[in-house]
Amino acid sequence: MANETTVCLVAAAGKGKRFGKEMPKSFYPVGGKTLLALSVRRLNEWKGISKYVVMVPSGWEEKAAEELERETPGLDVLVIAGGETRSETVSIGLAAVEKADLVLVHDACRPIVSVSLVDRVIEAAREAGAAVPALLATETLGRLRDDTIEATVPRERVIGIQTPQAFKYDVLKKSYEAAGETIRKATDESSLVLAAGFTVRVVDGERWNVKVTVKEDLQIIESFLEGKRLELPV
Repeated sequence: MANETTVCLVAAAGKGKRFGKEMPKSFYPVGGKTLLALSVRRLNEWKGISKYVVMVPSGWEEKAAEELERETPGLDVLVIAGGETRSETVSIGLAAVEKADLVLVHDACRPIVSVSLVDRVIEAAREAGAAVPALLATETLGRLRDDTIEATVPRERVIGIQTPQAFKYDVLKKSYEAAGETIRKATDESSLVLAAGFTVRVVDGERWNVKVTVKEDLQIIESFLEGKRLELPV
């Protein structure tokens, strides 16, 4: 929309302990480019983002800035050190935003985000104040106790929430201000927005919007980017 300012916060400060790599997960290369650079390039295909604030592990700021300047020249990008947890990291990024109409929050380890997905969450956030993409659960869900199933969980109305998530600036800012110490425990922004009493609209997510969590996920990303068939284990 005309004169609308959208700032994108890119969360790239995770150490990726489950990923099993020495470098931060967002700096791992796929097809010669880092997950971080791939994500920003895909996000920038949606032409409404005015500024990017990228949060990385402390000590990796210069490398991230150089990578993004090389792969996405000309963008307005601020690279800063993130926090110890996901929500602390986004809180730091949000504090660096002086003013915006909308804030888009995306995980750098989801490098196949589409323009249509960004369109959906942005449009829903304009109307509702907050929006997330999600997929309905398709597998039977269980709750563990040690190495046995304690109970199964009905999958009806259970969703898996993705990013990018979109918010009116004032909604997200007020939600973080109200959160206090609970920020450390929040796993995403929508949980804080809900806790603050705001409504969160859900839009259709995408199966290809894969989050790289373990190293095997890289095969999915590489196959998508290179147009190859997945080499499934025998």
